[in-house]
Amino acid sequence: MRRTTLAVIGLGVAALAGCQPHSLRVPADFVPVDREGWDPYDVRAVSADGCAVGLKSEPNPKKATLEFWSEAVTNELTEGQGYRLVGKAEPVTSETGVAGRLLTFTIETSGVPFTYLVALFVQPDVILIAQAGGKTEAIKPKLDAIRKALLSAK
Repeated sequence: MRRTTLAVIGLGVAALAGCQPHSLRVPADFVPVDREGWDPYDVRAVSADGCAVGLKSEPNPKKATLEFWSEAVTNELTEGQGYRLVGKAEPVTSETGVAGRLLTFTIETSGVPFTYLVALFVQPDVILIAQAGGKTEAIKPKLDAIRKALLSAK
């Protein structure tokens, strides 16, 4: 009985070690936000001027392709939420070598322009969705740092 219990505990610890949350390196001037139990993000951080970066992961049980997810996200944001896609989906590669797409959207709310970036990385059973957004005026000077952060998703 003791041997079985130890084996089960050992398997549980091994399983937990393999289930590490996904990560994203946040820009230097961003502060991580504590995650609550309901928070769907693996990582969230904000800047003093209201910009935000985040990473969440979603299961991909049907093994849908990067092209599928790029089109689905674009359709949801443009047709469903009123965003405008800026240019085309940009092919990118994460720091870990996973092919992805970077999508840039804009929207105007009460006369204020906002920019929203989404980097998608499809792994065998999961899709990583790295995001950043804020007032366009605040995002512009941080764009290089934000881009690096999004591409650090793993």
